[in-house]
Amino acid sequence: MRKFSAIAIPLALCFAACGSDDDASPSLCAGKNGAAGERSISIESGGLERTFLLSAPESALNGGPVPLVLVFHGVLADGNAIQTVTGFPEKAAQEGFITVAGDGIERSWNAGLCCDPAMRLGIDDVTFARDMVAAVEAEYCIDPERIFVTGFSNGAAMAFKLTCDASDLFAGFAPVGGTIAQFPCEPSQPRPVETINNLEDPVVPFRAGEEVAFPLSLEWNGCADDLVVEQVADNAECRSTTTCDDSVHTGFCAVGGLGHVWPGGATDPNGDFSATDHIWDFFAAVGGE
Repeated sequence: MRKFSAIAIPLALCFAACGSDDDASPSLCAGKNGAAGERSISIESGGLERTFLLSAPESALNGGPVPLVLVFHGVLADGNAIQTVTGFPEKAAQEGFITVAGDGIERSWNAGLCCDPAMRLGIDDVTFARDMVAAVEAEYCIDPERIFVTGFSNGAAMAFKLTCDASDLFAGFAPVGGTIAQFPCEPSQPRPVETINNLEDPVVPFRAGEEVAFPLSLEWNGCADDLVVEQVADNAECRSTTTCDDSVHTGFCAVGGLGHVWPGGATDPNGDFSATDHIWDFFAAVGGE
């Protein structure tokens, strides 16, 4: 198992979250009685009615604060499709976290220079991401230090955009099969980033991740050029460093033998490399688990 940089969570947070009703200060989890299950939720965001799919397994309802993972779909897909392809709800049930998968306007996200029609319509998907988190936090006990973002294709570009514009809220980012479409990008603080691109991708060229997105993430995080290379699967090699501002992990994984698909997902069921497992290991390490 590869070693990622960890952001320690003070034990006091757990004590405050799990304390009795007699505590002097309100518990982080007080009044958070969201039910287990999967359901579609509708909220108003940016003057529009927006929807997202929530998956809250029983394993995440333990009385204490748990991680939240936002999963962004690609163009022409939706929240249900990306959850099915990635298998994140099943992973969440195994590991005890909550997932949310939003529905882009006309099945697209405004990630900067991509993608229509959301880009052309000027949809504020950064605010939508923040509003999804707020809606989930109103019902469930979410650890504010363990809110993460991943996404595929246009959803990967959305993950990069949130790195640029919402690093105050999200603790780590894992874009898959996409690249950055937001220029300039000026994150407010260093944050861990793990980028995954497929060598044979005919839609988002591998070089767009390796030669554009990854170098930019190293620059944002103030990283030194001392990358460690690790073969994480027969068809996957990752390069990373933690010699960065705040020692944040910044990495890039190259996956061979695949086109524009989620590695190890429903469209690559026999793949040697599971992006979902790898990303959760990355997020768990960031959260200090």
